Amino acid sequence: MESHDTSVTGAIAFGRHTFDPQRCELRTAGGPAVSLGQRAGSLLHALIDAGGRVLSRGDLLRRAWPGQDIDDGNLRVQIAALRRVLAEDRALIGTVAGRGYVFAGSVEAGGADRPRVPPPVATLVGRAALVDAVVAGVAATRFVTLAGAPGIGKSALALAAAHRHGGAMAWAELDAAATEEGMLACVAEALGLEAGQGWTAGAALARRLPRPPLLLVLDNCEHLAEACSRLAEVLLEAWPQLCVLATSRQPLLAAGEAVVRVPTLDLPAPDETDAARLAGSAGVALFLARAAAAGASCAPAKADLPLVAAICRRLDGLPLAIELAAAQVPALGLRGVAAGLDDMAWLLQAGRRAVAPRHRTLRAALDRSFVLLPLAAQDALRRIAALPSWFTLDEAAALLRPAQSCYDTIDSLATLAAHSLLVVEHGRQARFRVLATTRAYALLLGSS
Repeated sequence: MESHDTSVTGAIAFGRHTFDPQRCELRTAGGPAVSLGQRAGSLLHALIDAGGRVLSRGDLLRRAWPGQDIDDGNLRVQIAALRRVLAEDRALIGTVAGRGYVFAGSVEAGGADRPRVPPPVATLVGRAALVDAVVAGVAATRFVTLAGAPGIGKSALALAAAHRHGGAMAWAELDAAATEEGMLACVAEALGLEAGQGWTAGAALARRLPRPPLLLVLDNCEHLAEACSRLAEVLLEAWPQLCVLATSRQPLLAAGEAVVRVPTLDLPAPDETDAARLAGSAGVALFLARAAAAGASCAPAKADLPLVAAICRRLDGLPLAIELAAAQVPALGLRGVAAGLDDMAWLLQAGRRAVAPRHRTLRAALDRSFVLLPLAAQDALRRIAALPSWFTLDEAAALLRPAQSCYDTIDSLATLAAHSLLVVEHGRQARFRVLATTRAYALLLGSS
């Protein structure tokens, strides 16, 4: 009989919940343990252990109930039972149409208390000036949202800015919150307020807040943008000494919000040949650092630096893509990585450990953004991925016709740009571009 050894053992904490896989019990916000039963417990454990990957029906059955003959109806019953127990956080178990199921929470093994603020990232390559600008922006406006594409480094930038801020701070990781109430509970916990109060409105939370100066970081707001917008407005009005720093793939559209669009990393020009300038560009420096950390036997020779720069340019200077590609150097070699970019599907699946599920693979990061899009924008992304690197509104409208009118096309492109899935260049005529990794993802969706 096939067996599956899970890599996550002991108590597992995610958001307000703690899961004991040995006893198949779930506790929520310190409440009493709820027995899930062996089948539902094994199912939840398998979903969590997948680390943010979408599991097909067959994958899920092999992981949760190896060797057992389970029909689709029973699987759906167990999924429904888990969602009932998770109550307002039921969306933590997501359905990806045509592909299977995914656990959307952020997991910590051991159930230990989390630090109020995570430790800073050891090295944040190429972002020093931007960190300074964010700190200054928070001081000037009290409310800054860092918006940008999946994998562009918003959370790392917010963390660096929070530590540079120097005053009291609280970090609310909203990745595992599926509803407004769940989000409020995460924020209350970050602020050190008593759990289990049934926080249902920002105003109720504001009445219990302490009053010393504080920086509150709301990390990963995109799936609850409207709720986070309301909360920020209420808290900032009720607490004059509060500052808010948010990260989101789209602006929150809140009163008083200053949006900082996080750019990709600086890259050398295609005709640059000077070794010092090549190695000193942020994208190349990050690639070299991550390749060395992954165990590359030796640093690339000066003659190889143009190839490293070319790889980083093909990845559009996207930090997560650069990190994942660099991690493959020990196995594939520099030229093997460059050749592999002719088909970027492998890079979407390349993974890394010890990070939140949404950033273990590029596909996981993009899945999270894609499911937040309206259906028309999802369809537009799949189809415009076939257009050249830069395209115009007229070219997009011609491709999307007749499914979308010209006005529908404008709305779809605006939505994709707002969600940081489309680059816009303003000039005499606006031009648009899909980042290479996003293009590969969209083409993969179109072929599935």
